[in-house]
Amino acid sequence: MSHNEMITNKFGEEYLYAVSRGMFEQESAKERIAREFGKLLAREDSLIIFIGSDSGNIIRYVLDRDLPTGTRYIFVEPEGILKQVAMVVDLSSVEDRIWLVTPEQLKEAAHVAGITSYMYVDGVFLKRCLSAEYGFFDQYRSEYWYADSYINDLRWNALASLGQDAFIQRQLQNCADNSHPISEIRGCLEGRTVIVLGGGPSLDEHFDWIKAHRKQLIVFSVSRISARLQQVGLEPDFVFSVDPQDVSYELSKEMLNFGPDVIFVNQYHVAPKLLAQWPHQKFFMGPLLPWTSELNPTELFNGSGPTVTNSAIAAAAWLGSKQILLAGVDLCFSPAGYTHAAGSMERAAGPKMDLSNLMVETNLGEFVNSRSDYANAARTISLQAAALQNEGVKLINLSAHAARMENVLYQSPDTLRLKESSIETLVLSKRQLPGSIEWLSTLQQELTDKKAEVSIVIELLEQAVHLHDSMYEEDQVNPHRKHELEQLEYRLSNEYSEVFKLAKTLSLRGLLRMAQAFDELDALVLKQIKQRLDTYYAALEAGAKRLEQHIKKGLESVEVRLRELSILTMHPDELQVQVYKWMEREEPGRAFCFELVGVKADTLDIAKQAFKEEMQRDQLAPLAHRAKLHNLHALPERIQYLKDKGDIDVLEELLDSLVKTEGAQSYLPLIAASIHQMQQQYEAALADLLPLMEQPDSPILEQSLAMMVSLCTKLGYHQAVMDAMAALASLNAFYLSLYSDALMANGQAKDAIEHLTEYLHYFPSDEEALMKLKKWYAEQGSEEGVKLVESLINAKISEN
Repeated sequence: MSHNEMITNKFGEEYLYAVSRGMFEQESAKERIAREFGKLLAREDSLIIFIGSDSGNIIRYVLDRDLPTGTRYIFVEPEGILKQVAMVVDLSSVEDRIWLVTPEQLKEAAHVAGITSYMYVDGVFLKRCLSAEYGFFDQYRSEYWYADSYINDLRWNALASLGQDAFIQRQLQNCADNSHPISEIRGCLEGRTVIVLGGGPSLDEHFDWIKAHRKQLIVFSVSRISARLQQVGLEPDFVFSVDPQDVSYELSKEMLNFGPDVIFVNQYHVAPKLLAQWPHQKFFMGPLLPWTSELNPTELFNGSGPTVTNSAIAAAAWLGSKQILLAGVDLCFSPAGYTHAAGSMERAAGPKMDLSNLMVETNLGEFVNSRSDYANAARTISLQAAALQNEGVKLINLSAHAARMENVLYQSPDTLRLKESSIETLVLSKRQLPGSIEWLSTLQQELTDKKAEVSIVIELLEQAVHLHDSMYEEDQVNPHRKHELEQLEYRLSNEYSEVFKLAKTLSLRGLLRMAQAFDELDALVLKQIKQRLDTYYAALEAGAKRLEQHIKKGLESVEVRLRELSILTMHPDELQVQVYKWMEREEPGRAFCFELVGVKADTLDIAKQAFKEEMQRDQLAPLAHRAKLHNLHALPERIQYLKDKGDIDVLEELLDSLVKTEGAQSYLPLIAASIHQMQQQYEAALADLLPLMEQPDSPILEQSLAMMVSLCTKLGYHQAVMDAMAALASLNAFYLSLYSDALMANGQAKDAIEHLTEYLHYFPSDEEALMKLKKWYAEQGSEEGVKLVESLINAKISEN
């Protein structure tokens, strides 16, 4: 029996019912796809990978429009579906822009499409089609996680090159606040035991033990768990942050409430609002400036990325610790599906339902779900631990339910022997102001000089654009102009090599567009070569101008910090100007920095109030809400998975966790019924499900009706079985054949024939159903019916 055949909706669009169900019966596929994916599909310079194609309708949507510049598409379908889709879409004219492949062909297609190049501009997008999103076709789930794992592996491998624009932008924006490199405190943790606190779900298990041994531990925490640490009354000694994105500030801003004994260690490109508003000691990792400079630390410590946990571990060893403990560094899901500790946005979104097929072994020998990015992080920590072992540094994970990592020992905290190791004995600088006037003035001069150099490069690139434009004379190249252009290129590459290199780094998106023209270079005519070089010089000029803007931002920061040095003697009017400058720069928390050094003025209250309001503003709630809704789509599949495993304990934990989760209440009856069914309490399970029969829009109605059929069969409720099957058949055409069998067995031949005929409308190639219908017509003495079915069978034979 085959359910993989196209039918046509009232809008004239073809689709596979087995894949898309009734999704496109009341609303056209074109309208639904435009609403859900229109903006994504119109992006330029992107590689967009879809799991599924909604029966080819997303491909048709793309083909009906002008393809965006520099964008390519890959659609992944299982082989049986792919053959059907390939029959209704013609990709012959866009074979270098759009691929339709099986999961096994994804890597090759992605390589041909240039996925690595797209990674460099953060232009790779993986999406589920609508049918995959709503779980109509089970195979899409494994295909998605396979693709996700592959893409994340590439993304991690290319991480050093990704996002360079953001890193350089933040580096220059932060330079005035990165006045103390971490090399100033190297060796300060000799003989100390460090515990690194991550944000994994096991974190809460360790708080009591950490508090009991607080004087024996140096506590490192990642910034995103600051709110949770404050909830439980635990203040770290060092807090770490590395990410440049603004969302990192939103996740971590509660760290700004820590007291003066906490030291902030940040990567040079950290989110500026965290760095600028930190009122206590801080030390940065990495270079101060993105070019060769005497201001860069002579003893450079970059940290060991790519994650903040890697950096914290590396810093602990670099600062002298020989025993580093890990807590909350799980890198896998909890059995209930949680990915993060209490108090986090991810925890607020509820347990993860759409779990990957990736399983890892925990320190207890259990196998639990994980993700490819977690697996990559675990591998990097394993490699890091191996390198540190050679330096006499031991890594110990205290979490039994964390992923087991090579070279990282597991040890229960109760078995550890610790010696006194108080942070109070650390000898660290207590400077509060950002830096001396001499240092800031030197930094200001260097930025000014580099800005002048960039201006020269921009002028030279403008000359290059003019030379290149005038170099072509009809179908010939002027050799004199070409020589001038080559000389100019040589000057850029040699006299201004660092600035020119940075301009290239900041022009990757434009250069990618040039590199992704769709003809081979040797096949290009002169006009096309000119177009490519036009793009090249325009991209370089844009990159140089971006660098100029980043340096201007750095200079502005230096000028603001220089003015701050005289804040103690400022006239009230000048102080007011300073306060409003902080607010304009979104750093009102600097008022607290200067309150700590003796500034007393009512004017500061304006900034302090703005800061307090900012701290109370929850920008992450909408993200958590969207994540929660996305999780719920996959909840029925998660429930079935746990039922198949016989895992009552996790189902009960899931039920408890969702009781107070907004939007999850409609799913609770199915979980409760599943638990009762597994406990063979069939009447109780049926009672859980009955209220759903009055909720025709329930997202779990189909799954609940299928369970009711099973329950009522066991309980001998014949009519209830028939009613449930009738409801199922009205929801999903797959059940029409089964329901027709039940009707025939119940002596309702006319209804059975009617429902089987309706089934064949959706699946006309089902030969078994056709033969069954012929038999039933014969049994009812309907010669006309038999002839009708025979004509259908003969038509199918002639088609084949």
